[in-house]
Amino acid sequence: MKKKNIQHSILIITFTVLSVFLGCARYTFVPSGTIKQVTSPIIEQETVSLTSEDALSQPLEDTYYLGPGDMVFINISGKPEFSSFVNTGRIVGSRVDGKGAVHIPIVGTVKIAGLNVEQAQEAVRNAAKQYLREPWVVVEILEYRAKQVFVFGAVKKPGAVPMMPAGLSLAQAIATAELRDAGNDFRHVRIIRSLTANRGELYVLDFDKIMRGDALPFPLKDGDIVYVPKNSFGTWNDAIAEMLPSLNFVSALLHPFVQIRYLENTK
Repeated sequence: MKKKNIQHSILIITFTVLSVFLGCARYTFVPSGTIKQVTSPIIEQETVSLTSEDALSQPLEDTYYLGPGDMVFINISGKPEFSSFVNTGRIVGSRVDGKGAVHIPIVGTVKIAGLNVEQAQEAVRNAAKQYLREPWVVVEILEYRAKQVFVFGAVKKPGAVPMMPAGLSLAQAIATAELRDAGNDFRHVRIIRSLTANRGELYVLDFDKIMRGDALPFPLKDGDIVYVPKNSFGTWNDAIAEMLPSLNFVSALLHPFVQIRYLENTK
């Protein structure tokens, strides 16, 4: 019994020595006291303004723009036959469709995507004037659509990526869209971000640095457009030319800044 205890003790000591030795060997290439420098992944950042009145425009966080998936209540002069409720007074609401329009009884289809509530009321009012004299209109949001970003380029699943309640990082969005196995430029990922209806920011980021842990994660915001180039581009114009078909495909879902800046002259 004593011999077994001695052997057991020897095994424990041997294992401990090996663990210490291997543990030390694991960090031989990291000098004592070294702190890894983590920097920003942003290579370029540019603010784009479409008019000289940008300073007066409200931030997107304060002004909500309607889009596909929103549920709205529409009341036209209190008349049930024109509005989003039935004779019993029960509110049923109108869903903004994939093309950014609502379908109103008698009045027909009215496009309201990209408009705030006041602008949507004016659009509905103008459409209702064909049937009513001086109609008054109330538009209220019953249900908000889910926040989302868009990922295009060298990915297997291009399109919308829903944002999680805790937020969404660039790495998470690209992982969801699934990078192509070959033919991509990690070091010049481009992002278009809307700030207001007529102001936005353009980013070029080194995603490779983020993946290596040499740069901080980059949090995305609702409506961001992420583009992973299929190869190195020299200018933003080249990148936009590649993105336009994809942007046109989801135009109803995009913030007004993107629609005005990049899609207005392509229709």
